[in-house]
Amino acid sequence: MDTMITLHDLLRFLLYVAGIGALVFLMIALKNIAGILKVVKNKLETHDAVIDDTFQKLPTITDNATIVTANASRITTDATEMIEIVKPEVEKVASTVGDVTETVDSVVRKVDQTSSKIQNTADVVSDSISDTAKTISFNANNVVDYFYILREVLESLRDVIRTK
Repeated sequence: MDTMITLHDLLRFLLYVAGIGALVFLMIALKNIAGILKVVKNKLETHDAVIDDTFQKLPTITDNATIVTANASRITTDATEMIEIVKPEVEKVASTVGDVTETVDSVVRKVDQTSSKIQNTADVVSDSISDTAKTISFNANNVVDYFYILREVLESLRDVIRTK
């Protein structure tokens, strides 16, 4: 067999092989798609009642979602308006609280200083009373001593006067 294969014949052969490969691939893909569609059909048949019920409830769900969205929008708007109305008052309250805190701190400092002064004064008064009590006690002892000395001087004078 001495036949010659031309380039045209070779390209045609390769084209036929590629076409056959594409057809085989297409058949496998169609078989897989048919299997998937069979599974989908079984699921649809199994859950037909649930799907119908869902489709019947879908308008109500959509209406409820619209109502909820409108309510949320209204609540958000109301909350924003309230915040805008209350914001200056809250700022005033915060400022007032700061001022009150400063005043309380000042009062606490003054009370602390006053209690320190009172304590120092009480210490000074206590020390003065103690010193005064000691001085009075000492002076009382001196007075008693003076009385004894005076008595002895008087007794001595009396003895001197009697002997004369």
